[in-house]
Amino acid sequence: MAKDIGKPIFDLFLVVASAIGFYMATTLPAVSMAGGLSPATFPKLISGLIFVCAVPCLIRDSYEWLAARRVLEDAKVLNATAPKKGILQWLTIVALIIVYINSFERLGYIASTAIFCFLNVVCLVITSGEFQKLSNGRKLRNLAAYTVFAFALSLVIYYVFTELFNIPLPD
Repeated sequence: MAKDIGKPIFDLFLVVASAIGFYMATTLPAVSMAGGLSPATFPKLISGLIFVCAVPCLIRDSYEWLAARRVLEDAKVLNATAPKKGILQWLTIVALIIVYINSFERLGYIASTAIFCFLNVVCLVITSGEFQKLSNGRKLRNLAAYTVFAFALSLVIYYVFTELFNIPLPD
């Protein structure tokens, strides 16, 4: 168990952001769209689900962080790299989100989302230190799996939104 405050902080961020998102969705105009759904239906649904999932995670991660903190203080063992890794991972994700937002219209949904997913997974695995422990052959297999995952995920989400929900996304 690592003494990393990043997890509870991220969970708290999700709770607050989803509550704000839900509130902002309630201010959308009540115009009926295809199937009798309003423009606020999906933002409310998504933000509500994020809230419902983030609250238990916040409770669990806060408890784990406090328990790990007590264990580490009792043992007088301090790991100075854990907070640095957490900060580096946060900064990486924020930078990738900014790049994703700026490339979304130019590259289209599928390409920009696949690149974003791939780079997120690779950067998080590298900054966690797990990637360096793998053999070269295993690294190549993992990179191939990350590529397949990224493209499959972006294609599935594109299909769901364009075909099932009839919501156009940039090509």
